[in-house]
Formats: sequence, C-alpha cells, structure tokens
Amino acid sequence: MDVPYEGPEPQPEETPEKRRRTETEENDVNREKTTNESKASCSFARRQCKENPLKRKRMDVLHEEPELQPEETAEKRRRTETEEKGTQPVRRINAFRIAKFRGRYIMKELLGRGAYGYVYAGVRKSDGKKVALKFVLKGGNEPFITLPGDTRRLPVEVALMELVCKTPRCPYVIELLEWFETPTSFILVLERPDPCIDLYKYCRFLRKKVPESLAQIIMQQVVRAACHCRDRGVLHRDIKEGNLLLNPQTLEVKLIDFGCGELLKDTPYKEYAGTRRYFPPEWIVGKEYNAEPATVWSLGILLYSLLHGEEPFFGAQEIVDGDLYFTDDLSEACWSLIRWCLQRDPQRRPTLEQILTHDWF
Repeated sequence: MDVPYEGPEPQPEETPEKRRRTETEENDVNREKTTNESKASCSFARRQCKENPLKRKRMDVLHEEPELQPEETAEKRRRTETEEKGTQPVRRINAFRIAKFRGRYIMKELLGRGAYGYVYAGVRKSDGKKVALKFVLKGGNEPFITLPGDTRRLPVEVALMELVCKTPRCPYVIELLEWFETPTSFILVLERPDPCIDLYKYCRFLRKKVPESLAQIIMQQVVRAACHCRDRGVLHRDIKEGNLLLNPQTLEVKLIDFGCGELLKDTPYKEYAGTRRYFPPEWIVGKEYNAEPATVWSLGILLYSLLHGEEPFFGAQEIVDGDLYFTDDLSEACWSLIRWCLQRDPQRRPTLEQILTHDWF
C-alpha cells in the first residue's frame, strides 16, 4: 500500500545530475518513513477493530472451508428423497403464532400422556370455553401433506382433522378448533366435552363390562363416526376404547386421536400404525390390508371388548386362528354381528352400512 508523504514537497534540482544525500539526511528520511508506516498500520488496526466481528468470522470460515460456499451454477438443486416424501426437516416458526396461543389460552392440569406427547386441560380466555390442549412432540422427521385445493403444508394429524371437521360436522368426532406450532411441538386446540371420560376408564369403573343395551348406544355412534371419516377421505386406524370419549350423563360418544391416521386410498396399505391387539389377520399374514375391512375388524374387537371386559385375542397366532368365546348372556344378534365383523377373510366382513342395518341395532 502506498503511504502518502507528509513532509515538505521536494524541490526539483536545478542541476541535471542528482545530488547524493549526506549520511545525516539519509538517517532523517528513514526515521520519517518509519513513523509514517507506523501511523498507517495503527490506522488499519483501528479500522479492523471497528469492523463487525461476525463479518470477520464469516470471512475466516469462507477462507478455511471453501466447500461451504454455494456452487456457482444456474441449475436448480434436486430435492432429497426426504423432501420428495413431504417432510420438512427445517421449518421457520412464526413467533407471533406462539404469542397468540399464550394470549388466548390458559393451560391447566394434565389430562393424559402417550408416545405422542401430552394433553392438558385448557380454558379459552375470551369466553371461558373449556378445551383440550394436545402437545404433539416433534421427532425431527414429521410428514407434511398438502390437501387438495389448499396451498398449506400441514402435519398429517392436523390435515386429517381439518378434513373431518369441515362443515357439515359430525357430532361423533372431536372438533379441532385451531392449532399452533412451537420449536418443539405442535399444539392442537380441541373441544373438551364436559363432563367426559374415555371409554377405557369408564369400562374399568363399571368393572370391565358394559350392558348390551349400553353397548348398542355406544357402537351405533362409533360406526357413524367411522362412516364420516371414510366419507371425508380419512382412515383413523386406531378405533379403540381409549380413543373414545363418553359423556356419562348423555351417553354421547366422540372419536378422538387421529395420530395414527392416514389419507384414505383404494389400494392396500403396506404399513400399520395402531394397537397390536386390534391388528387384522391379513396384516399379520400378508403385511397389507384395505381400509374398510380393517376398520370393520377393529369395530368387532371393540364390541367384543365392551361386552367381555377384554379383547378376544392376545397374540398374533390367536388373531390368525380367530377362535371366539362368548358369554352366555349375549343375544344371538349380538354375537352374530361380532362373528361377522371378525371374519378372517376380509372380503367376507360386512361394510359399515351393513353394520348399521344389522338386526342388533
């Protein structure tokens, strides 16, 4: 770098030959040059100290790790297999939405927990409405889908609930009021019937078994909920006592927890998410199943469990064998419906409409 000379401007020599400096003059020039260079170095150091430290760090990184720099190419980056399947490893969280949740709801006691996360009682501040706050913990590889006619990418459980909660609503399916996203979880704000108890706890309260007349009331509502899900393009895949809320005063039932659900399709499913004792035999034997026959099988397991206080099968081999044992107090129409739903051949099981028109109802 050229350093400007700050001394007096030298005068041109009047003689054609350049005069040689004396030793004293040479020493003076060297001292002045050293002083000027020292001043320039200090000035440069001061500028460096004032420079943004983050900028200096970034410059160091780019210098040490050149492979981190973006490639200079006009080609569009090919999406990874994970991105193609609809997952989003990195999502930008809207802090305003989190603040909005805190401003709208009061979180109260814990209602339940599971592999998915936690459910808390909550109250909406604006009108005191009781709600359930379901915190679904993120695992880092959550699948997202885009519904037809929509541009949003939604978590699967949220998308399924939005489908089943569109108007006209079904009174036998829990309503999703709204949802939020935090860095660690998705928060689903759900209606909370008051009073309510899940059917599993209710059956334990009644010493495991329920009367056949009560089972009729419960099952009719559950089958209608399954019909509604199917008509909205949703497969619940985990219909059981623990995923049904019962109002003990009105005996109204609501289907909850779509965390194991999937979009409905006509082709066989190759994966199963749900409760092992509710697995259909075709899944155990052939590792595939169709939506409605598998749903009908789970309804047969549910009906048997309500009336006997336990599931009919406790292992894979028992499910495949399909041997059933009934108590003597059941009506003939009741056990015939159970046998029909629990046919080992999925093609011999009834449809949901055939269940509703069965003599038992």
